[in-house]
Amino acid sequence: MEDSYDLKSFIGRNTRIGWKGATSGAGRLLDATSDYLVIHEAKGGVIYYRRHHIHSMSMDSRDTSDLEGELAKAIPEYVKKDSFDKIIEGLQYCWVQINRGGEEQVEGVLGDIFPDYVLLIAHDEMVVIFKHSIRSISMGVKKAEKEPEKKEPEKKEQEKKEQERTENKSKKDGWQYWKGSRYFKAGM
Repeated sequence: MEDSYDLKSFIGRNTRIGWKGATSGAGRLLDATSDYLVIHEAKGGVIYYRRHHIHSMSMDSRDTSDLEGELAKAIPEYVKKDSFDKIIEGLQYCWVQINRGGEEQVEGVLGDIFPDYVLLIAHDEMVVIFKHSIRSISMGVKKAEKEPEKKEPEKKEQEKKEQERTENKSKKDGWQYWKGSRYFKAGM
């Protein structure tokens, strides 16, 4: 039986991995090996997809670009290894996102790597992730956690201003309003 179609001919083209949904991704195909594909997404950075987890991929038939000329200058650096497991080893001690999109997505620092699983430090937890379940991995930057306490005073302040505007409008229109513990009729 012949080898599967060589995907290296599509390197440099805009590619969609998966059809739709949270786990799909689209970007420029940077590399294609027998074990993994490398996609550069504008927002998501460089993402490594394990090839046997990919169910479909599509390309724009009118796109004939490649990674030469102007596109060659825009290629980000990425880890090049022989296998997907070696890619995982190359990202050890980095902040990574595993299984992007969907319920199985998790972010954290990639810790120890064992033959069958990896340890990921995510917030205050140590998560064991079995290697065979890793569909994709990308290196990322830890997102700053937003403090809900800062938003609450701003929200309360906006509500207070809105209430004052409503009261001022009521005074101008001659409607009834409360002031302290007394009831007044405005504008009469």
